[in-house]
Amino acid sequence: MRTGKLGAILPTQSLVFLALGAAAILAFIFFIILPEQRLSAELDREIAGLTTRIEEQRVLAPIFTALFAKTEAPATLGLPTPTRAKLARAEVGAALKRLQELAAAHKMDIRELTPDVNTLTDASAHFLVQLMANGQFMDLRGLLIDIAALPYFEGIEEIEIKAVEGNTKDIGLKISLTRE
Repeated sequence: MRTGKLGAILPTQSLVFLALGAAAILAFIFFIILPEQRLSAELDREIAGLTTRIEEQRVLAPIFTALFAKTEAPATLGLPTPTRAKLARAEVGAALKRLQELAAAHKMDIRELTPDVNTLTDASAHFLVQLMANGQFMDLRGLLIDIAALPYFEGIEEIEIKAVEGNTKDIGLKISLTRE
């Protein structure tokens, strides 16, 4: 049984095996090699991304180290806590002078600094001082901390802040001081 020219050269069974082998090779290419090439390309992209991230980390590492060192540094203890003492009547003038110096150190212009005479003459253990100043709002914090560090400081009764022209504020403080 001869079937055509090709059948004469190769038997039919060989043609079937040849077709099955070619199909197996094509299946191997489509199901094994091509997906592996896609996976390889995806892995190459991931490697490139990770390499970029590693380079970024290498650049940012000194900054992170410096910031981490700053957080590890001991923090300031916060507000001062001086030993409390009472102010003698003779030292009231010196206390007012000290308040003027503190305000000047914090770039505040004193407009008025008056003690409440009623609290000086009564039998209470404290007296009030009215301080009116003009300055920057950001300088007020330092002034308040320095006032609180005075040994005869008792408390702040009132704070009044008003905006004025020229980016400054009128600041009014009613300060309570301990006296004998």
